[in-house]
Amino acid sequence: MTKWLSHLPRIEFAEPWSLLLLPLLVFLFLLKERGDRQGRPGILFPALDRLKSSGFEIQRWLLVLPQWLRWFALLLLVMVLSAPRLLVRQSEAEAKGIDVILALDISESMLQKDFTGKSRLDAARDVARSFVLRRSNDRLGLVVFRGEGYTQCPLTLDHQVLAMLIEHLSPAVIKDEGTAIGTAILIAVNRLKVSESLHKVIILVTDGENNAGEVGPATAAGIAASHGIRVYVINAGFKTVEDRLELSAEKSNHAAVDEESLQSVARTTGGAYFRVDDPAGLDKTIRMVDRQEKSFHAGTAVEQRSGLFIALLLAAVVLLFVEVLLANTRLSRVP
Repeated sequence: MTKWLSHLPRIEFAEPWSLLLLPLLVFLFLLKERGDRQGRPGILFPALDRLKSSGFEIQRWLLVLPQWLRWFALLLLVMVLSAPRLLVRQSEAEAKGIDVILALDISESMLQKDFTGKSRLDAARDVARSFVLRRSNDRLGLVVFRGEGYTQCPLTLDHQVLAMLIEHLSPAVIKDEGTAIGTAILIAVNRLKVSESLHKVIILVTDGENNAGEVGPATAAGIAASHGIRVYVINAGFKTVEDRLELSAEKSNHAAVDEESLQSVARTTGGAYFRVDDPAGLDKTIRMVDRQEKSFHAGTAVEQRSGLFIALLLAAVVLLFVEVLLANTRLSRVP
């Protein structure tokens, strides 16, 4: 409750000493009210009841309306002198976003289809594209890997282009067979470590064990942790109908998933490991990571200020104009 209240907008004053004029304003108001109660000289009209019955009587609240407008305008002018500003607090993540690299496995085994006819790569493309289009405040990038890896898209705010690149991913872009998980993590780390963002994340989606590349997952995870980069590992090795696709020798090398190694990567970097059983589970997991990253960075707060000087001054001028207009037309008084 306290955290929620701290994010509500509030008003601060750059010149608070000007508010000392408020007691003087209250004193003048009370002095004026006292003088009104004591009465003032006036002209007695004969046949006053006849004037009232002819429609000249006015309601009491209308009689005091001009002076209330005047006093409220004076109150606003005192507030203007105090230089009020609207202060809005928001979390750093809300203000700046975070940097995220998607590392997607495009090995041949990712073409295996489940019982609905959808391949692992199809499912990964769909959920990654949806994730990219949801993270409007974040810089996102894409690393793809097979027997080797490379940066398909550096960190960018052009999410439409990134979504298009994800949609057209194919294993054919990399010829080397195998699964270089450690290499993919290291490439993503090299992209993120030069970023000025305080919050850096890698989301690794794979269905195999590391069996290629010169860098192991454990080594790459240690480097990521040293740069404050979290790695979320998603094991997309859900059940497939294997006889629907003839795979090369890569199939036997890629089939075994070293869950312990993947869990160690997540644990070392402070991320998390997820095992999914079908495309629906993959989408659910990506959304879970999406929510976690939003909540993890709601700590450090930044403040935004906007001046209220013009708005209050304009309101005071309008009130004075309305007061003068009423006092000299419909609500004019004869001394």
